[in-house]
Amino acid sequence: MHGVEFEAGTVFAGYRIDRLLGRGGMGTVYLAAHPRLPRRVALKLLNRELSSDHEVRGRFEREADVSAHLDHPAIVSVLDRGVEDGLMWISMQYVDGTDASVFRREPLNPARAVSIIAQTAEALDYAHDRGVLHRDVKPANILLAPTRSGDRAVLTDFGIARLRGDARQLTRTGAFLATLAYASPEQLSGAPVDHRSDQYSLACTLFTLLTGESPFPADNPGAVVAAHLTKPVPRASAVINALPSAIDGVIARAMAKDPAERFDSCEEFARAAMAALTVANVERPGVEFGGAASGFAEALRPSAQAPANFEASASNPTLVSSPSSYSAPRPVTHDGGRRVPLGREQAEQRSQRAVSSRWRVLAVSLLVLAMVAGVGVVGVGAIYWKFLRPNRVPPPPTWGAHGSVAAGFTDLIPSGPTGRGWRGASCSATPSLVVLPGDPAPLRQITCTDADGLVAWYTEFPNAADADAYLLRHTTEDSTRELHHTSLAAYRPRDPAAPFTLAARERGNVFSEDSVVEVAWPGRSFEETRDNWWQLAPF
Repeated sequence: MHGVEFEAGTVFAGYRIDRLLGRGGMGTVYLAAHPRLPRRVALKLLNRELSSDHEVRGRFEREADVSAHLDHPAIVSVLDRGVEDGLMWISMQYVDGTDASVFRREPLNPARAVSIIAQTAEALDYAHDRGVLHRDVKPANILLAPTRSGDRAVLTDFGIARLRGDARQLTRTGAFLATLAYASPEQLSGAPVDHRSDQYSLACTLFTLLTGESPFPADNPGAVVAAHLTKPVPRASAVINALPSAIDGVIARAMAKDPAERFDSCEEFARAAMAALTVANVERPGVEFGGAASGFAEALRPSAQAPANFEASASNPTLVSSPSSYSAPRPVTHDGGRRVPLGREQAEQRSQRAVSSRWRVLAVSLLVLAMVAGVGVVGVGAIYWKFLRPNRVPPPPTWGAHGSVAAGFTDLIPSGPTGRGWRGASCSATPSLVVLPGDPAPLRQITCTDADGLVAWYTEFPNAADADAYLLRHTTEDSTRELHHTSLAAYRPRDPAAPFTLAARERGNVFSEDSVVEVAWPGRSFEETRDNWWQLAPF
């Protein structure tokens, strides 16, 4: 039997089943009544035949772990989870409405579409600030509930989300769980991804909401992959004449093949999209985006492209850069945050560094042939990175394998080794670790030193039990302070001659549950370190 079949009125794990909400490849979702509260929940059950698949179970568990620690009104809340009769289940907030995929082939009013994207962008930036990448942003994962003021958008399905720098594989070997129509080039090529990958997918979603179709519609998966990797971003205004041309430049930037050329955040992208609609209203005063796509077609068709630089104003605090020729945008560079055109000599130098078109044609052919031959989505990435990807300035250094450590302490450790942490601390990956006999072996460590000479070691162990075992052997618990949904404990070293003054451990945080923080503050006692560092530290 595929999936789980429950009749209305069935009681499972204390929840009374009301009706089926949906069914997917991994599980089944029911509307159910909470066993103790007068509320309805979405009860998600993992298909029984997949319960023995460790990778699928890991994805299902990760969805609960990640979502439970993201407390945001635009992210679906996880209420509880468990195992009943051999079935894994999660109870989640029920959003009484639909999802954005219902607008497929039905262009939305532009203002409504951008409002949905803006709410989702805020949720994504919130997750990104806490080290979580969604990795499967698409219309079907944006739930919409009607309110008096319009749509309330809620982001769901963190099943393949992961922490930045987390190398644990939660997708099937050789498979690609993110929907191809909305996947970023770096996801398709198997390259490292960061928050800008979610921005690319969000831009694809905006294109779909505005036009009713995905940016690169095709029946052949190989053609979709090749389009994401090599084809220019399509113009939404070419599909829906009523759309202002300024929106094309915004989407093109958010969907740039090179992540470094995208917006710094999803919210910045959303603000730029809003400003693009404002440009159209300024150019055509008195005309509003109030009707269906067919109702404002020719009236809003701009007579010329939007200006290359739309200056920010108090009501539109953003800069929208729109290419003067969409098919051949003028090269630009940055001057103190201002985008300015490159000179002819600079442009020629950049052009000389580009890969020749002959190799590009060959590479695209290889991509399609590889897909037909069954190489797989991720496997074709080598062709792209070898032949198609243009030379560019290397991105700022990241933590690499130590990213999982930094992700657990985002307000204490900078996003990369060249940044500054809390109290202006400089941080670096510890090159080698010394393990005392009988101690659990740690995986990795980041060391930070601030201007007062305080040294903090952030050490990640294989699991939470090893972290507890280390603390039990070397410390005694002294104090606890409550944080938002978590608690932070301070530990006093058992040995007065220990190399650390104080140790700290946050409980209830899935991102740092395997880590221990040790602090050495020369000339300061445990009490001084506790009162002047531990009590104030932004865990």
